[in-house]
Amino acid sequence: MDELIMESLISRIKNNFPEINIKKFYAIESGWMNYIIVINDAIVFRFPKTRKMVKKFQKEIRLLSILHNPPVKVPEYVFISKDEPVYGGYYKINGVPLNNSKSLGKGILSDFIRFLNYLKSYNGYKFHSNDIDIYNYKTWKYYENSLIQMFSESLADHIKESYFNNIVNLMESAFSDLEPDDFSLIHGDLSNGNVIINRRHDRINGIIDWSDSCYGDMALDIAAIVDNYPIAALDPLLLNYEQKFSHRAIKRVLFYRAVSPLYYAHYMARTGNNDLKNYCDQIINGRKYKIRMGAAEKMLKNK
Repeated sequence: MDELIMESLISRIKNNFPEINIKKFYAIESGWMNYIIVINDAIVFRFPKTRKMVKKFQKEIRLLSILHNPPVKVPEYVFISKDEPVYGGYYKINGVPLNNSKSLGKGILSDFIRFLNYLKSYNGYKFHSNDIDIYNYKTWKYYENSLIQMFSESLADHIKESYFNNIVNLMESAFSDLEPDDFSLIHGDLSNGNVIINRRHDRINGIIDWSDSCYGDMALDIAAIVDNYPIAALDPLLLNYEQKFSHRAIKRVLFYRAVSPLYYAHYMARTGNNDLKNYCDQIINGRKYKIRMGAAEKMLKNK
């Protein structure tokens, strides 16, 4: 983070929250849409970078306020700025990111199952008054299709149109039997950096960054959980559900797993990352796919 930006953000914290005695601080560089600063190794402040992210941040605060007794810790924003643009802070959830773990053990999988069941218990009607995005089959498919279109435009110089046509075909097959019961409250970005586990790597301490949460396809969260692990890690998660749902969900998990690397490629394109061409080449050749396009298509035919 640029030193001038850091100084400006620290100044805002001091002005808004004089009760905090700042002894040390550091920035976390992993935030794509937020500046993240940790104060005294105890309080995490998030500063949205754009107006769009400010709105998402405000929705996140409203959502977290109505989640009662979640099975794992979630951020509790006890510091919310009064000045604009709004930002906020919560007491740090200690632990390490899930991507520090080489595998998904029984304890972590058990915690994930409890977490997914907890989200499923929230019906869509609870979110209308809190301005949380609520999707159905038609709007969800439109949303996913618009993402693919956005990726194809931003990556047009590096990935051929035919590649994205294959992605769309994969989506059409995966969404062919999507049902209303496949929707629930979802986190929306269960990337491994947003899942905090204990240092023994056997339990989940907390789940952070709920800015992409909505009422959407449960399979998206399931896909994100196993994104950096062998596809076999799906089995214990899907056994938690009825066979009909599992049969439908695995098709969409394969689709989301295939699309996953395109998010970072899009971010690289927007930020002018010099390694974009190499990254896109790896996507095309299957090295950045969590499952190769051809393998995904074959698995779908067998489902």
